[in-house]
Amino acid sequence: MRINLGNKAYLYPQPVLIIATFDKDNNPDAMNAAWGGVSDYSQLIMCLSHTHKTVGNILENKEFTVSVGVKSKVVECDYSGIVSGHKVKNKLKEANLTYSESKNIHAVIPNL
Repeated sequence: MRINLGNKAYLYPQPVLIIATFDKDNNPDAMNAAWGGVSDYSQLIMCLSHTHKTVGNILENKEFTVSVGVKSKVVECDYSGIVSGHKVKNKLKEANLTYSESKNIHAVIPNL
């Protein structure tokens, strides 16, 4: 189905990006980032607010992963965007998301 969004810089359907990190105490954290995409062959662009715990983790650790949310995990992905990591210590566990650690960097890979 084609939808006319007018003359706007929209990507539809918009991907749900799950940005995941470890915090300074090695607790896994993830957030839902709706505004982002591929910028170049080796670059992603994401619009993230500095108020998110995950962004603070990125600024501190300089390491993170990016996963694309899938339909079968829509509730879990939504939870990671609604609930603040500042208020819930282990969002991934609360969202029923398992994870592994990246083999390349010190960051979380949610099992989506």
